[in-house]
Amino acid sequence: MAKITTVVATSHSPFLFQPAELWNKIRDKRPCGEGVPYETEAETLAKHQRTDAAFDKVRDVFQANKPDVLVVFGDDQKEQFDFRNFPAFGVYVGGAFEGYREVAYEGGVPGGGRQLKPKTAEHWTKVETRPDLAQQVLAGLIHREFDPAFLMSLPNEEHGMGHAFMRPVTRLTNNLFDIPVVPILVNCFYAPQPTGARCAQVARAVRDVIKYDWPADLKVGVLGSGGLWHIPGVPDTYLDEDFDNEILDQVRAGDADEMAYYFDNWKPKAGMENLRCYSAFTGGTKMPGGGVGGGTGEVRNWIMAQALASRAGEVVDYVPVYASPCGMGFAYWNM
Repeated sequence: MAKITTVVATSHSPFLFQPAELWNKIRDKRPCGEGVPYETEAETLAKHQRTDAAFDKVRDVFQANKPDVLVVFGDDQKEQFDFRNFPAFGVYVGGAFEGYREVAYEGGVPGGGRQLKPKTAEHWTKVETRPDLAQQVLAGLIHREFDPAFLMSLPNEEHGMGHAFMRPVTRLTNNLFDIPVVPILVNCFYAPQPTGARCAQVARAVRDVIKYDWPADLKVGVLGSGGLWHIPGVPDTYLDEDFDNEILDQVRAGDADEMAYYFDNWKPKAGMENLRCYSAFTGGTKMPGGGVGGGTGEVRNWIMAQALASRAGEVVDYVPVYASPCGMGFAYWNM
């Protein structure tokens, strides 16, 4: 029987992988709404140091409980899927895949004419997988009446696996990628996305497959990748720290259902209902029914980590990075 030995959750913003002196240079190219402070270089450096320290703490917890395989809940932002076919959930069941280690684009962020970095060993790597466990998870989910898609290879091998999987695993493994990875792709970005409640149900089913269906001893780690609040690069964007703190309060309480309920029923504060940034919640589909979307929709992966862990977690730090703007969160669950 497999054992889940570690569960962690972390933001994966490109700002976490860029020098502090670039933060405001990137911000200068992005629109921000009123109420988003412009921080000094000293302030951005201090926040960069905090995010580094928090990520290092999560890495240390992960390494202390080093698993045989890592299951990652992460989203795909048109790195593999596109609007010809975009499933709510997908399980990668194929062999080793490749991708960019940290930030794929020159200059730090996509768009604006920036080019992909060269596929040298510094930027690009191969990641081993565990197709046997991935296929067991897929079959177990279907047996439990869920209907995920599956991928036996990457539809877009040229780009490689998405940043939600590559960036945090780079840090967690000290850039070695010495642990096989099982990616579970969750549509967090493009409406209509699955509800937080549905994500919690899927995560609990994944936990049960690992614990009860796998026939041999195996130490399994789990990562919830992304978040917290961020809708960068659009008019009126802001950082909803109250939203983030409510999510983190539920991590501390160990209550995935309350976290999902808050997420699924979130509404803008009075007087903020007409901010243009909320149009980004559809991810460009302009379809209804997606709930919280954009980068903030990645909180679904935190809900999944919390549901799978099924206990109170430890919040390492929360750093509101206004240069993005993004609420950077870091947490783990003692298993």
